[in-house]
Amino acid sequence: MLSSREWEAKAVSVLRRLFSAEPLTAPGTVVRLDPHESHHARHVLRLKTGARVAVFDGAGRQFAATVERFERRRLAIVLDKPLPGPPETPIPVVLYLAVTKGAAFHSALQRAVELGAAEIIPFAAERSVATVRAGAGLDRKMERWRQILLAATKQSGRNRLTPIVPPCSFESAVQRPDPRAIRLCCAPDPHTPRLSEVLRAAKPSAAQSLAIMIGPEGGLTDDEVALAHRSGWQSVSLGPRTLRVETAAAAALTLLLAALQEI
Repeated sequence: MLSSREWEAKAVSVLRRLFSAEPLTAPGTVVRLDPHESHHARHVLRLKTGARVAVFDGAGRQFAATVERFERRRLAIVLDKPLPGPPETPIPVVLYLAVTKGAAFHSALQRAVELGAAEIIPFAAERSVATVRAGAGLDRKMERWRQILLAATKQSGRNRLTPIVPPCSFESAVQRPDPRAIRLCCAPDPHTPRLSEVLRAAKPSAAQSLAIMIGPEGGLTDDEVALAHRSGWQSVSLGPRTLRVETAAAAALTLLLAALQEI
């Protein structure tokens, strides 16, 4: 028999989920969604006045709500009662991810959100094929990435948006200060200990945070691995087979969550 909380969670799962850029506060409040989300609600989800929805603000708050009206390009909804959401991982897991082209990187972002990554740090390595340059092109790329993260947040039921920072160099990535974290760097070396073995010895549940780094297709260079070691990272292996970036990211995150007893 399901508990009252389980029944409530099951009821939430059937509601269409919308995102509010405005913080959600209290029942009875009227919230107006931004034009992009309003367009999605009206023309993709085809919501009508009176429809029941769930709305979250990306900061951990979620409410049941009712569609009240459409005002030009904005949808007005009225908040009802707070709704539960799945808890975040007890230890934040940060994914350092080499930028790759197109669909592979987008897939890695989706899986990272679904698996509960607390933050994503894209970086450009020596063997990275995709270019990362400041300007309008980067602005469009960042907006595209944020939309992918938002869609994955809706799909997975999470109430917190996973932040993603602008891409940086490999040197900047490995030297980001975080002395409280267990920092693990995936390296394709047959002599490197397996990630699963390192996690059993490291006792990650006692850490303040966990960081996992996934290199580009072809892996990190020897010089990059050496720099990572000097910066406090430990090399780990995901096994004898060569994995695509998106597969490696999902596998590494899954092992970390298993070590935290989240899976």
